[in-house]
Amino acid sequence: MPLSTPSLVHDETSMGEWHLLHLSAMNTMAELSAALLARDWAQVDRACRWVYEVLRPHNEAEERELLPLLEELGAEALMDQLIGDHREMWDLTLLLLAANSNGAVAEPGVYQEQARRLMDLVRQHIDTEEHIMLPLLKGKSLYMGDEVNADGYLILEKRLLAPETWSFIVQAPMVARGRKPGQFLMVAPFEKSERIPLTLADGDARKGWIRFVMVEVGATTKAMGKLNQGDKLFAVAGPMGRPTELVDEGTVVLVAGGYGSAAILPAAQALKARGQRVVTVLGGRSRERVLLAEELEAASDELIITTDDGTLGRKGIVTQPLAEILEREPVAEVVAVGPMPMMQAVSESTREKGIFTLVSLNALMVDGTGMCGGCRVSVGGEMKFACFDGPDFDGHKVDFNMLRMRQNWYKEDETAAQDHVCNLGMATHPVTDADMPFIAPVADLDWKNLDLPSLKPAQRMKIPRQVAACQDPAIRIGNFSEVTLALNAEQAQLEAARCLDCKVPKCIEGCPVNINIPAFVKQIEAGNPLEAARILKQSSSLPAVCGRVCPQEKQCEAKCVVGIKGDAVSIGRLERFAADALLAAEPETPPMAAPTGRKVAVVGAGPAGLTVAGELAGKGHDVTVYDALHRPGGVLLYGIPEFRLPNAIVEKEVDTLRRMGVKFVLNTLVGRSMTLAELRAENDAVFMGTGAGLPGMLGIPGEDFKGIYTANEFLTRINLMRADLFPESGTPVTVGKHVVIVGCGNTAMDASRAARRLGPESVSIVYRRTIKESTARKEELEHTEEEGVHFHFLTNPLRCIGNDKGWITHIECAVMELTEPGPDGRRGVRATAETVTLPCDTLVVALGFSVNPLIAQTEDRLKTLKGGVVRVDETTGETTVPGVFAGGDVITGGATVILAMGQGRRAAEAMHKQLMAH
Repeated sequence: MPLSTPSLVHDETSMGEWHLLHLSAMNTMAELSAALLARDWAQVDRACRWVYEVLRPHNEAEERELLPLLEELGAEALMDQLIGDHREMWDLTLLLLAANSNGAVAEPGVYQEQARRLMDLVRQHIDTEEHIMLPLLKGKSLYMGDEVNADGYLILEKRLLAPETWSFIVQAPMVARGRKPGQFLMVAPFEKSERIPLTLADGDARKGWIRFVMVEVGATTKAMGKLNQGDKLFAVAGPMGRPTELVDEGTVVLVAGGYGSAAILPAAQALKARGQRVVTVLGGRSRERVLLAEELEAASDELIITTDDGTLGRKGIVTQPLAEILEREPVAEVVAVGPMPMMQAVSESTREKGIFTLVSLNALMVDGTGMCGGCRVSVGGEMKFACFDGPDFDGHKVDFNMLRMRQNWYKEDETAAQDHVCNLGMATHPVTDADMPFIAPVADLDWKNLDLPSLKPAQRMKIPRQVAACQDPAIRIGNFSEVTLALNAEQAQLEAARCLDCKVPKCIEGCPVNINIPAFVKQIEAGNPLEAARILKQSSSLPAVCGRVCPQEKQCEAKCVVGIKGDAVSIGRLERFAADALLAAEPETPPMAAPTGRKVAVVGAGPAGLTVAGELAGKGHDVTVYDALHRPGGVLLYGIPEFRLPNAIVEKEVDTLRRMGVKFVLNTLVGRSMTLAELRAENDAVFMGTGAGLPGMLGIPGEDFKGIYTANEFLTRINLMRADLFPESGTPVTVGKHVVIVGCGNTAMDASRAARRLGPESVSIVYRRTIKESTARKEELEHTEEEGVHFHFLTNPLRCIGNDKGWITHIECAVMELTEPGPDGRRGVRATAETVTLPCDTLVVALGFSVNPLIAQTEDRLKTLKGGVVRVDETTGETTVPGVFAGGDVITGGATVILAMGQGRRAAEAMHKQLMAH
C-alpha cells in the first residue's frame, strides 16, 4: 500500500473532511458498542484496527496542524488534555489488538472493560473538539496567507552545499501547504526566464517556507546562483507531480547521487516517522559532492556513503553497497534519484530480484501541469508525462535511452546563446504606426453630410462592409505585432450605420453571452464608443478579447439580417473598436453591487474563469481566482499568439477585474496545493474553469525524436515564455529549416504562423481531410496562406524518420482519399497505397486536447464523462459536488473562447442565485 500523509484543512471554514471523519468515528464506536454486547470479539478487533489505522493518523495531523493554535490562544490546558487523550487512545488500542487473537480473547472481562474505556474516551474526545476546540479556533488560520507572494517569493536563506550547488529556503506558503515526498516545483527566478523543475527537499506548512536544491547547469540556473538572501524569485509554482509511492511495510532503500539527496530526504523523514527501516545510500564524485548527509543520517537507520575518489565513505559507486544490502536482508522497495546512468544502473540491479524500484525523472518541462507534453517519457511502451503521471516511475519499465536522448535537446541552443544573440526571421527594426496601412471608409452615398442614425434601410444597404487594414504579409512574417488592425473611427461609424436595428434582433440569439448587439452598435454609429463598450461590459467581461478571436461569422454575424442579401455587419470588428476605446481611456470600474459577504473560489484564470470572476465580483461577492501559471489569462496567453491577440489586451482586461476587487492566487495547482474539497469548504461556492489542456499525440513510430512538439508546448514557449526573443528571454524553442504542422484548426494556424515568423525555409500543414473540413476560421486560413504556409490536404502522418543523433529529419505520410458521404452527409477518408515523404526537422502536433483529470482524481464525488469532461447540470452548470460549478473546455473539451464565456456566465448566474438563497 502507498504511504499517505494525513493532512487537516487549515481553518474553521475548512472542516468538512474533519467533521466527516468524526462522524465515521462515532459510527465505529456505535459498532463497537454493539459488538461488545454481542461479545463479537472479531468485530471489536476490526473497530480497534480502525482506530489505530485511521483515527490515529488523523490525531497526529491534529497535533501538527491544529493544536498549536490552541497554544497561541493560551489554551495550553485544553491542548494538553487533547494530547493526553490521543496517547491514552493509542495505548488502549494497542492493548486490545494484542489481546485479541483471531477473534479469541483470554480474559473477556478485562478486555470488555478496556474496550468500553476506549469507546467512552473517543466519544468524549470528539465531543470536546467539536464543542470546545472548534469555537476557540473560529477565525484562526493555521497557514500563512498567500498575499506574502504578491510581489515575489522571498529568499529566506541561501547556502552553498557544493560547488555550483545551492540550498534555497524560500517563502512560498501555498507550495508548503500541499508538499509531499517526491513532489517538485517550477521556479522562474526572473520575469523573462524559463521555468525550471526543482525537487522539494523540505518545508513547513505552518510557517510557509520550502527548501529546494539547485545546481548551476544552464544560463537560468547560473543567473539564479547569483541571487542572495533577501532577493525575490519571480515565480514559484507547486507542488507538482504525484507523491512518491512508498510501501508501508518492510525495509526501503533510498539511493541518491548529487542533487538526488534533496528528493529522497522527505521520503526518508516520512518513513522514519512511521517507524519503518530506512537504509540510505549516497553517492558523489568526491566529498564536496555528497549532499545533505547529516540530514539523511538523522532520518535513516543506516547511511552508506560512496565517492568516486574515496575522499568520503567507501570508494566506488552506489550500486556496490546496494548489491550487498539486497543480499543481506529482505527489501520491500528501492527509490533511486540522481543522474540518469545511476538510476538505470540501480534499476538493473533490482530487476532480477523483482524488487519494486522507483526512479524520479526530471524531464524537460515548460509548465509542470501536464499542459505542454514536453516532459513525455516512455514507460512500459506507453507515453507518459513526467510532470503529471510522475515524476516517479517504475525503473524496470522506463526507456532510459529515449530519456537521455531528449535531455540534451537544448544544450546547443544554450551554449550558443552565451556568445550570440539572434532572433531568426525577426524584423530588423520595430514596427511603428507609420508602417501600418490605412484604409479610408467606403460608401455609395455622401455619408459625411448625412445624419447616420436617421438613414433609411435602403440607404444603409448601400454601404459596403468596411475592410479592416492588415499588415502586408511580407512585413508581418518578420514581427509578432497584430496582423489585423482596428477599424478607424470613420470606418467604425460607417460600419455601424449598416445595422438595420431589427425589431427582432437575431444577432443576439447567435451570441453565446447574449450581448445587446444593436444597442452597442447604435452607440458607435452615434459617435459614442465608450458608451458602446459599457453596454458590451454588461454581458461580456472580455470584449476586447472576443472582438479579436471569436468566430463571429459562425455566430452573431451568421444571424445578421443584412447578411441575407450581402455581407453581414462586421459585429466583431465593432466590438473590438469599442472595447479598445474603453481600454485606451482612463481606467474605470464597472458598476458594483454592495458586498454580500459571500466567498467564491474560481479555479483557472482562462476565459470561463475570468468571466465568472467578473460577473460575481460585480454582484458583490468576494472572488479569488487560482491558477497554476504565473500570469492570469490561461489559453488567451499561452495558446493564442500576439499577432492575433496581444498579451497587453488580456492584461488590461485582467486589470479591470483587479479594480473590481478580484484577487489572483497564481502558481497554485488545485489538486496538488489543495484539494477541491478543501477549497469548497473554505468558500461558499467554487467554479472550475480549468480548460482542456492535456495534449494529444499522433501515436506513430518515431514520435520520441527531438524536434517534435505538441502545439501547446510550441505555442507556450513562444506566447507565454517569449522564446521568440531567446536568449533575451530564457526559454528556447527549436525551429529547423522545414517545419511541419499536423492539423487544420485554429491552433494549427497559430502554430504554423508563429513558426513562419522564426525564419525556417518552409512551413507546411499536413491534414488528412480537405479545407472544407477544417475547423479554422476563414480569416485565419487566408492569413496563413498569405504568409507562405503550404497546405498538404488528404495527407496523414505514418511515421517520423530521424538521424543517429535523435533528431527528426522527415515525416512519411499516407495519401488519403475521400469516401462517399455517410448518413450525416459528411464524407470520411481512407488511406490509399500511395505515400509521400516530407522533409521535416521540426514537427508540431496540433490535434486537439483533452481535459486534465487531476482534480477529478482527487475528488471522488466529481463525476466525469467520456474524455474526462466534467458532468454538470445543463441548466445551472453545477457539478455532482454540491456548490461546485464548472464551465468552458472542462465540460465540453476544446471549444471557442466565447462558448467558454457563455458557460461561465450561465454558471455565474446560477451561483449568484444559490449564494443569495442561502
